Amino acid sequence: MPRDLFISKGLSAATIEGIAKATRSLCDISEDEDFDILHFLEVDILRVFPEFYLFVEEDFRMDGSQAFVTEDSTGIVVAESVYNDARAGFFYARKILAHEFGHVLLHHNRGFETKHSTRSPYTKQLRKMDTFNSAEWQADTYAILLLIPTKNSYSAIDLRQKYKISAKQADFIASRLASIRRRSDVYCREDVQSVIDAIKWNINIVDTNSDEQYSLFG
Repeated sequence: MPRDLFISKGLSAATIEGIAKATRSLCDISEDEDFDILHFLEVDILRVFPEFYLFVEEDFRMDGSQAFVTEDSTGIVVAESVYNDARAGFFYARKILAHEFGHVLLHHNRGFETKHSTRSPYTKQLRKMDTFNSAEWQADTYAILLLIPTKNSYSAIDLRQKYKISAKQADFIASRLASIRRRSDVYCREDVQSVIDAIKWNINIVDTNSDEQYSLFG
């Protein structure tokens, strides 16, 4: 279980859902289609973030880690077994990769103050912080909403039938999605745009009906 960091900039579930939808729009993938996280990380993202890379490492060199973001925040290193399971369609492995990309997109080089949950000097401050400020919650929520949009009201049984997913994980995902659908979180377009703006754009997409640049993430 990764140690959590608490970010001074909280993001609501509705805002994270907006970022997940923006990510899908980049690949022209509708909410009715499965999101191929490997194709996205190995092909699609390079169109707009050419410095990004996915490196597959032998398991014994990972020191027990399944995947992590590189220090320069431009790559993800993933254990070979996890990569192979993602290639085979296992949900847990696909979610790990989506989760790590969530960290790249939401947290790395973002300039947000962070407080580690295990550092005793911050105990009183952390007690006052909302779930929305948890880096792990943000990345996990992003991963779930990227792979399974809330538009699809799947039960745990539905998830087990559609995805290669364990019963325990299916229960967790179904519960998280149901909780997000029930909430009335505030959507902040500015937060969505600020996250997307952090990616180094190398292509311009122009609206043929306007002289202004058109953003996929509007």
